[in-house]
Amino acid sequence: MPWFYEPYNDISAIGIHITDLLHHEQSPFQDIKVHATTGHGRLLLLDDMVMLTELDEFVYHDLITHVPLCIHADPRQVLVVGGGDGGTVREVLKHPGVERVVLCEIDERVTRVCQQWIPSVAGALEDPRVELVFADAVEYVRRHTGVFDAVLVDSSEPIGPAAGLFEGSFFADLRRALRPGGIVSAQTESPFYAAETVRNVFREIRGVFAQVHGYIGSIPTYPSGCWTFALASDERSPAMLDERRAAALRCKYFNLGIARGAFALPEFARLLVEPT
Repeated sequence: MPWFYEPYNDISAIGIHITDLLHHEQSPFQDIKVHATTGHGRLLLLDDMVMLTELDEFVYHDLITHVPLCIHADPRQVLVVGGGDGGTVREVLKHPGVERVVLCEIDERVTRVCQQWIPSVAGALEDPRVELVFADAVEYVRRHTGVFDAVLVDSSEPIGPAAGLFEGSFFADLRRALRPGGIVSAQTESPFYAAETVRNVFREIRGVFAQVHGYIGSIPTYPSGCWTFALASDERSPAMLDERRAAALRCKYFNLGIARGAFALPEFARLLVEPT
C-alpha cells in the first residue's frame, strides 16, 4: 500500500498510509484530494498539504471554536473565515444560543467535496442556521461592520489564498466587524517549525486588540503535532470563561479542564506569543 508524505519547510515530513484516492480535482484556487487511509479515516489534502483527517480533526475544531465561544458572554452571530470543510461550523452549532453562523470560504469546491466525501465533518452545513458565502473573506469582512459576536479564523497556512488572513490590516477589519464584547480566534501555526510565523502573527494581532492570548493543543497529523491558536478581544479574556457552559458541552477533546489549561503554554511557546 502507498504512503503519502507531507514535507514541511525542509525540516520534517509526516507519513500517512493511504489506500484509495476517492476524489481529485483542480479547483480555480487549489488542488483538492480526498484519500481513504488505513488508520486515519478520510484524509483531505489541499495542494498536497494535510488539512484534516477523521482521526484527529476534532482537536483543531474544538479548540478554535469552544475556547472563544465559552469566553464570550453570549455568542449569537458567528463568522467562520475559511473552514470550508465544515468542522468548525459543526462545533459552533453545539452552542444553543447561536442564531446564525456565516461560513465565508473562498473555494466552494472544498466545501462541496467535503459534503460529499467527508460528511462526518461537513454534515452540519445543512443546518438552517448556517449561511454559506463563497467569497474572499478579506473583502467580506471589510464590508461588514459591527455584525458578529465572534469570528473564528479557520485558515490554511499563510500562503496562496490564505496569505491575507495573517496580516494586521485584516485583524483591524475583524475588530470593526465585531459587536461590543466581540472575540476572535485564529490558528497560528506550529511553535516548533514555524516559530517566526507564530511570533509575527501575534505581533500583528497585538497591534490591533487590547487582549491577546495564546493557547495550544496537540494535533498528531499537523507538522510537529503541536499547534498554537490566538484569542483576541478588546473586552474579553480567559479569566471570563463561562465554566457552566464549558462543562455542559459534549466534545471529543474540549472540556472544562482544557478550557482552563490550554492557555498554560510551555515556556518556549510563551516567549513566541507574549510581547518582548
